Amino acid sequence: MELTPPGQLFRADFRSAQESPKGAIKLLQWNIERGYQLAGIIEELRRIDADILSLQEVDVGCDRSGGVDTGIEIAKALGLNYVFLCEFEELRSPLRDARSQGGGVHGNAILSKFDFADVAVVPHRTHPVDWNNPTHPLARREPRRGERAVLRATVTTPQGPLVAYNAHLEVFCGLLARIAQLSDIFADARAMADAGFQHQAILGDMNTMAHGIARLSPSYCCDHMRFRSIGMDEAVVWHRHVLPVADPRYAPDSSSGSDATRPSAGSAGPASGVSVSGNGDAPASAQPGGSSPSEAVLSAAADQRLAAPRAQQQQQQQQQQEKGAPQPLNPRLLAWGLSEQVAYDATNPGFFDPFDPKLTVTLDNPKYRWFGLSLMKGKLDWVLLRRLRPLSQAAGNDGYALSDHRWLAADVAFH
Repeated sequence: MELTPPGQLFRADFRSAQESPKGAIKLLQWNIERGYQLAGIIEELRRIDADILSLQEVDVGCDRSGGVDTGIEIAKALGLNYVFLCEFEELRSPLRDARSQGGGVHGNAILSKFDFADVAVVPHRTHPVDWNNPTHPLARREPRRGERAVLRATVTTPQGPLVAYNAHLEVFCGLLARIAQLSDIFADARAMADAGFQHQAILGDMNTMAHGIARLSPSYCCDHMRFRSIGMDEAVVWHRHVLPVADPRYAPDSSSGSDATRPSAGSAGPASGVSVSGNGDAPASAQPGGSSPSEAVLSAAADQRLAAPRAQQQQQQQQQQEKGAPQPLNPRLLAWGLSEQVAYDATNPGFFDPFDPKLTVTLDNPKYRWFGLSLMKGKLDWVLLRRLRPLSQAAGNDGYALSDHRWLAADVAFH
């Protein structure tokens, strides 16, 4: 089995026919926990019948998950269009136990019933853990090479192009580093909106778990917000102090956020991330790790991967300063010690969360239950919508039999 290197994408299309148009678009978010329960996961996904799926912890060729390509098996079984972002090469090591043994690669995938007009990698500027440093305590326990990044796909839906992000933020850090990583997605979303791609969804396992018993762990909650946020789950911190701080330029009635420049369904959007695909889809016979011009583009662009969105944001900042207009930023994030650039990028360009941050629990680790009391649980998974109207929401895998995360789904329509 050939393996896709870290930071690169693999595409395949297992659809037998184009999906016929229908009313709502069903979005699904799920961390499938390496695909340990692959057969059950496939049947659950078949039952949900989502149009766009965002899956994290997709194993390819790892001993711990039977050496199979879990993402390809899902895409084949469901007959879906498929793109996989490899984040890490999971090194086989005697330091790992059987349940965590490597030997393959690991990452995130977007699957869809519809065409991909474009796919891209959106890199992070903040990496709390240097997984490429073999002397790092976490890297010694879980040897791997690579880094976290965000997968973006522009999906050609019957209602028009929809930009879908798949994110898996770092867990071994504090809430500030995750806000910094979220700001990278918001920055890219601005660039896409500026190009006329107004309808967007951020789907991901954001690992927002810096609360409860995790506050006592130097691995899961290792910044000065460990105790400053007492009384709030990390998801509530986002709802109170991040999402409400809006970038006024991207309000529904602003010129930047208008639909006047809405692209056609086949448009691909700007290369604000590292674009690795043009129009069309790869055939189902494509193999992971194969050499292609798109991979060469990714390699050549590695040093300039943030140039386009950052230049655009800096130009907007300079124009505001010249006009004497106040620069939109989140002052609380500055007070918490984040940089001015993060406080600027983290202002919300129009996303909202249809799921309640306290009532929606997507992780409730049985290992941290004491006499029936859950000591480590919370809303780690997110569905953030921009210019999309939720028609219904659902959650599943309530007993955690198929994965250590529940799934979230939302039926949406374009505003």
